[in-house]
Order: sequence, then structure tokens, then C-alpha cells
Amino acid sequence: MPVRYIGRDPFFKGKSLYEICRQLRNLGEGRIVTRTSFEEKWPTQKTYVRLTQVIPDMSCPGPREPSVNQAWGFLVYRGEEVGEVRLTAGHKPDWRLIPKEEEADFCRIAAETAETVEKETVPKRVACPPLLEMVQKQELSARGEAVPDQIQIPYVGVRPLKEIKRHLV
Repeated sequence: MPVRYIGRDPFFKGKSLYEICRQLRNLGEGRIVTRTSFEEKWPTQKTYVRLTQVIPDMSCPGPREPSVNQAWGFLVYRGEEVGEVRLTAGHKPDWRLIPKEEEADFCRIAAETAETVEKETVPKRVACPPLLEMVQKQELSARGEAVPDQIQIPYVGVRPLKEIKRHLV
């Protein structure tokens, strides 16, 4: 009888940050870790963390049990240095340790790509949704004003970069 899987495929590949740090000398302080989901999202722009302090919950029985782990590190987000942050996604089984031999190359490549990759620009105006556009055109014609072919509205959905990064790492 064949095996049938129920539910969606897991999208995390790796171990949790605290599983990795428990196996390292000085709990991984000074080592570089990255999330595999970031490598898949932005393969040309490196995102990694150089760990400064890790406080794992050694009494935690397993990786899926709730625990009070904490970690801090210097974040490089898509090639830009952010500074020291508290890592809130350390419990996700998505982390990968960069070997010591590859750390220098990994960080050097990140510095080079930060200079060469263009910044993603956010448009100042976006196309109006069809129903809203129809209502706007009716209101403009009722007032006797000129009706444009396409109505665009200002885009105001820009969130501060720090707030975005707080949710990612």
C-alpha cells in the first residue's frame, strides 16, 4: 500500500538556530548563520547574521517544544549592514551555519553584490482598481471635469525598512 502524505509540503529546510548553536563552541558566538528561505528569495543579495550572543534553553526537551531561547547578532540584510538585532525567528527550522573556511568568501561576495545590485524602486503611483476607476470616472463626468483614459492613485504602502526587517529575522 503506497504512503500518502496529507497537508502541504514543509518549506523550511534546515535546523533551528538554537539546535545549531548548542553544538558549537561558545554557543556559536562570532559565527555566521543564514536562513535558507532568504537564499531562495534573494540569491544575488546575501542576508546573514554574525552571532554576538546566544542564550539557549538547555532544559528544552525537543525542537518543537516551547522554549525561552534568545539570540542577538549583527544583521546584514540584502547586502546592507543593519546593526545588532535580536533574532526572533531562531525557532524556525530554516537556519544554516556557514563553515569557517567559507565565511570570508561568503561575506566578501555579500559586499560585492551590495555594490552591483540595483535597489528595488517602489512606484509612486499605481493603476486604479477597475471598479474604483469606473466610480471615479462617473464622478468626474458628473462634475463636468475632463475624464482621463486611465486613473492612477498614489501608492502609500511603504513601510519603514526597520519594521520590515523586524518581521524577517
